[in-house]
Amino acid sequence: MARGFDRIRKALHRKPRYVLDRLARELVRQGRRPWSRIRPRLLTDRILLQRMHADSLGDLWERQDATPFFVEAAGREASRRGFLETYPGAESDIVLAAEAVLRHEFDLLGSGPVTLGDPLPWHVDFKTGRRWPLRYCHDLDPNELDLPSDVKVPWELSRCQHFTTLGQAYWLTTDERFAHEFAAEVTNWIDANPFARGINWACPMDVALRAISWIWGFHFFARSRACASDAFRSRFLRSLFLHGEFIAANLEVDEVNGNHYLVDGAGLVFLGLFFRTTQDGTRWLERGRRILIEEMRAQVHEDGVDIEQSIAYHRLVLETFLTAGLLLRRSGEVLARSFWERLERMVEFVLAYSKPDGQAALIGDADDGRMQKLGLQPVNDHRYLLSTGAVLFERGDFKAAAGRFWEESFWLLGPSAVPAFEKVPARVAALASQGFPAGGFYVLRNTRAHVIVDCGEVGLRGLGGHGHNDILSFELHLDGLNIVTDCGAYLYTASREWRHRFRSTASHNTVQVDGEELNRLLHPDELFRLRYDAVPTEVQWRPEGDWLCLRAGHRGYERLPAPITHVRTILLHHEEPCMLVHDRLEGAGAHGLTWRFHLDPALQAEARADGVRLSSGDRVAWFTLLKGPPDLAFRLEPGWVSPRYGIKVANTVLVGETTADLPVEVSCAFTGHPPDASERARCLSALAAGS
Repeated sequence: MARGFDRIRKALHRKPRYVLDRLARELVRQGRRPWSRIRPRLLTDRILLQRMHADSLGDLWERQDATPFFVEAAGREASRRGFLETYPGAESDIVLAAEAVLRHEFDLLGSGPVTLGDPLPWHVDFKTGRRWPLRYCHDLDPNELDLPSDVKVPWELSRCQHFTTLGQAYWLTTDERFAHEFAAEVTNWIDANPFARGINWACPMDVALRAISWIWGFHFFARSRACASDAFRSRFLRSLFLHGEFIAANLEVDEVNGNHYLVDGAGLVFLGLFFRTTQDGTRWLERGRRILIEEMRAQVHEDGVDIEQSIAYHRLVLETFLTAGLLLRRSGEVLARSFWERLERMVEFVLAYSKPDGQAALIGDADDGRMQKLGLQPVNDHRYLLSTGAVLFERGDFKAAAGRFWEESFWLLGPSAVPAFEKVPARVAALASQGFPAGGFYVLRNTRAHVIVDCGEVGLRGLGGHGHNDILSFELHLDGLNIVTDCGAYLYTASREWRHRFRSTASHNTVQVDGEELNRLLHPDELFRLRYDAVPTEVQWRPEGDWLCLRAGHRGYERLPAPITHVRTILLHHEEPCMLVHDRLEGAGAHGLTWRFHLDPALQAEARADGVRLSSGDRVAWFTLLKGPPDLAFRLEPGWVSPRYGIKVANTVLVGETTADLPVEVSCAFTGHPPDASERARCLSALAAGS
C-alpha cells in the first residue's frame, strides 16, 4: 500500500504522457508474470541450436569463441607476452586480486574486505543482513527508504565485474582454478536467480552489466577445461539469451533518458553481437546500436560533457559509449564520424577535470559504477581513459596527461596498441584553461594550480538526477595540495538523511542564504530529483591582465520573498599559485549568509591572525579573507567527505557567517603564502577589475 501511495505522489510531479506510458508498461510487465516461469523451460538446447543454426553445443561454443571481441583465444599468447613485457610486476597484483575472489573476499561499495562464504549471498546486503525474497522482480521495491539496507550491494556483486580479474589471471597463468571459479559462480548464480525472480532482475541496467561481464568471462575462459561440459555450456548460453530477452522487454525509458537507458542499449549491443545469427540477436543489435547513436546526442552536450552533471557518471557514460562503440567497430559495424568526434570531446573533458595528481573531481553523484573493470587503479583515477583516447585519436596531449599506457587500455585495445601509443608524439606543453559552456563546467589552471567550477544546470536537463546543489562551487588543487574539495555522494537509498546532506547546499563550496537550498527538494523520498531553481546566469570567461577571470551567477534565491541574486567571480593568476574568490549578493533587507569551503581530509588547518594555514607534510597553502562585513570571520568546523560510495572521511570546513543588509561583497584568497599588504591590494585591484 505504501509503495502504491509513493508511486501516486511521484506521478503528480510527472507529465501526463509519461505517467500513461509508465502505467502501460507496468501492465505489460504484470502480464508477463506467468510467462516468466514458462519461458526458461521453452528455451531448450534444441530450440537454441535451431535459432543459432548450429549442429551441437560444441560447434556453437567454438563458433562463438571465434567471434570478434576485445580478447580472443587465438591471440592469447601474444597478449600474455605483450602484457608481461609492458607491465613487469603487474601479474602478481592481478593474481593476488583473483586469489581474493577465489576466497570470496570482496570489497564492495565501502564495505572493506569481507569474506562472503560459499555459496555467494546473491540476494543479501551483507552490510546490514537484509535478504530480498525470491519474488517476481517487478513486485520488489529496491528503494526501501525506511530501512538502512542498500540494494546496490547485491546488485554490485551480481554485476560479476570481478570476472575480468579472474580472466586476466587465467590468461597470464593458465591456472584452471580461476576458470573453475568462473564456471562455479555462473552456475550458482543461475541456480539462485531464476529468470525474472529476485532483486537481481529488478534493474535492467544491472542485468545488462551482468551480461557484459559474462561475455567478457566467456572470451577469457571459453577454451578452459572448467567450461568444457555440455551441461555448463547449455546453461550459460540459455541464461545469457534470456538476459537479452529481459533487457529488450524492459528498457529503462524515462522522462529524460540517463545512464540506465544507455547501459541497457550497450547490453543489447553485446548480446546482439553474441547472438547475431538469430533474429532476436539481430533485433537487439539494431536497437542497441540505435540507442548508442541517439543517446550520444541526447545525453552528451556538444562540448563533450554528460548531462548528468556528475564527474563519476561522465566516466561511466564515456566508458559505455567507448566500449560498445569499439566492439561494434571490431565487428564490422560502422558508426558515423560525428559519434567518434563527440566521444573525443568527452575524453577532452576528462583531460580538463583530471588534476595534476591524476585524481578526478568529486562533483555530483558517484557510486563506483563502471562498464567493466580492466585495471586495479584507484576508483577516482580516470587517466586510463586518456591513454585509450591517445591511441584512438592520436592525441599527444592525452598521452602526456595519461603518463603511461594504462592496463585498462591494454585489455580494451590489445597488445598492438602499445607501439601505437609510443608512436603518438607527446605534447608536454602546459595544459590550457578550458571552458565547457554547454555542460556548465570551467577549468582554470596554470603550472601550479588547477580549479574546476560548476556553473551548469542542476543535472539531467533540469530534473536533478545525479546532480547536486553545487552551482558556483569549485575544487582547488594548489602547489601539489588538494585544497578545496567537493564532498562526494556517500549513499543513495540506504539513508534519506545522508543522501540529502551530501547533495545539499551546505555540503558544497558556495554561499547559502537564510539556510535555503539552492534548488529545493521535491519531497524527502525523492532522492534523485530537485526543483530547478538555480538557473545559471551571466557566465563570462575572459583573461583580465595577469589573471584568468570567470564570472557567473544563478537565480536560486530569486524565488525568496525578497529576491536575491548571487554573482561569483573567480580569478586565477596565470603563473602564481593564487586563486581569488569574490561574491556579490544583491537584494534588500538583512539576510543570514553562510560561506563554506570544504577542505581535503588530508589537510591540517590552523587559524592564525593573518589567515588560515593549510598544510600536509611539508607543503603549505593559505586562506585569507580580503574583504567583507566587519563581523564576518571564518572558523573551522568538522565535516565529512565521501571519496567513494559507502565511505565518509572526517574533514575540516572553513565556515564564515554574517547577518547583513544587502548588497554584500566578500573577497578571499587561496595562496601559496600569506599575502602581505601590497599583495592584498593587488588582489583586491584584480577583483575589482574582474567584477
